[in-house]
Amino acid sequence: MVLAELAGRIGARVQGDSQRAVKGVGDLELLRVRDTQRRPDRDLIYYVESKKVLNENPVARECEVVLTTEALAANFQIALVVPDLEPRLAFIRLLEFFEAVPPAVHAPEPLLFVHPTAKVHESAVLGPGVVILGDAVVGAGCIIHANSVIEQNVQIGAGTVIHPHVVLKFGTRIGEQCIVHSGTVIGADGFGFYDKNNKRYKIPQIGNVEIGSHVEIGASVTIDRATIESTRVGNYTKLDDQVHIGHNCQVGEYVYIAGNTVLAGSVIVDDHVTMGGQSAISGRVRLAKGTFVMGLTGMAQSSEPGGMYFGIPARPAREMHKINNALGYLPTLLKRVAHLEEIAGVARAEEQRSPD
Repeated sequence: MVLAELAGRIGARVQGDSQRAVKGVGDLELLRVRDTQRRPDRDLIYYVESKKVLNENPVARECEVVLTTEALAANFQIALVVPDLEPRLAFIRLLEFFEAVPPAVHAPEPLLFVHPTAKVHESAVLGPGVVILGDAVVGAGCIIHANSVIEQNVQIGAGTVIHPHVVLKFGTRIGEQCIVHSGTVIGADGFGFYDKNNKRYKIPQIGNVEIGSHVEIGASVTIDRATIESTRVGNYTKLDDQVHIGHNCQVGEYVYIAGNTVLAGSVIVDDHVTMGGQSAISGRVRLAKGTFVMGLTGMAQSSEPGGMYFGIPARPAREMHKINNALGYLPTLLKRVAHLEEIAGVARAEEQRSPD
């Protein structure tokens, strides 16, 4: 691919040789941290987003072809140059161009089970081993990869991609243009039990799960069905790998949830909330709009709109950072207090206890 053609596809201008050919995209950061002796590949294009990236990666100046901004273009002889406010979008379009996803191929009929009452659009692609049970609906342009199970009364909107070994339990609803990665289970029973007189009762989970449109769900995610109505995930929300969403949760739109995060039952997550990895949200907590939960945080109380929280139990991030800084002084403070007690002749509490 020559730069002139590539520039037209991503909305850039060419600086230098417009007929220069490139074969792909190189990773500048990995070049720096993994192999300091290796030089940039002359057949790859490297992304230099900002002055900070340029300063942190001196080898960037040796790259023969880069994608960069107008403000940095003078540092390079050959470049695809984009406006200063839009480098990341151009980079996304560049990656999309070089993305090589194997085409989905419809499996032969003997390798599929599709119930007679299921409705599968003629443009949908089903991989080998796919099982689609009664009254399920698979929309136009959907791709259901190998060995996935679509149970009774599931509805999947147009253009949604279900990767291998996914299970959509009965009654699940998924909107349009979603992506569900391998190993995910949507609609398993919620964790509902009741103990009485030394007997443990299972509470029937008669609700379902409803997923909006343009949602991406990572690998090995679990989203439990509601006890009565619906566990919901809103439009454009993105879930990382190994996230768990408990029964009755209501997750809003444009939410980010990073890996290993756990939401207990009946959590409410308003729009535009971000949760860092390995966060834990207690049952019935509400995360208000715009809340940012830092990684390794345990939220036991509801948040304020736009608040940033950190720690276990969570506190506002600024307060928690002050507490953590103060902890560093404790050893010195203990020594000073012990010295003052010695001067004052004050015995410590453990020294005042009489022997047993």
